[in-house]
Amino acid sequence: MIKNIIFDMGNVLIDFNPMQYVGELHLANKEEEEKVFKAAYLNFKSIYMDYGRITEEEFVNHVVEGIGEEYRDKIKELIINWHKYLTPIKGMEEIVKELKDKGYKIYLLSNAGFSQHDYWDRIPASKYFDGKVVSCDVGEVKPFREIYEALYKKFNIKPEESFFIDDLIINVFGANRTGMEGYVFTGSAEDLRKELVRRGIL
Repeated sequence: MIKNIIFDMGNVLIDFNPMQYVGELHLANKEEEEKVFKAAYLNFKSIYMDYGRITEEEFVNHVVEGIGEEYRDKIKELIINWHKYLTPIKGMEEIVKELKDKGYKIYLLSNAGFSQHDYWDRIPASKYFDGKVVSCDVGEVKPFREIYEALYKKFNIKPEESFFIDDLIINVFGANRTGMEGYVFTGSAEDLRKELVRRGIL
């Protein structure tokens, strides 16, 4: 029997659209947009933020070393201030609320850096959550087993009594390997609702 619903954050509760954020910088041309995008989002060291090994500010410094000091404000906008453009995915707050009203425990399991704690309350659905595990805090990331087990241990929940919703199939597969069923979110709250109804959760 399912008692707990576990949500991912980016592209599940909120849109995460890096190219949109780059567009908000109003750079000179497409070539410059591509340069900044690659420097900020295709940088191998970005995963260190999710692991909690570096802060967002330290990552900005690393990127600026490679792209040039003149881009510091732009890179900072993308890495530290991107959440000012935060857009909730339509219909997801309502689904979370409905699940909460039905008595399910609601948790977040997200790969994210330390600043997640600063903007989490700005996500409308967050007020219905019973708790969260963010990768930077535990030093583990999805899809590896350790982060799912950190969730189970922290909240004393069982994987077989939990259901996971993530936009990446590899993360859902990671959950499956620990005994938790899941659903690959496609961007449609209505499709998710249909799946939850099909499974008898809603």
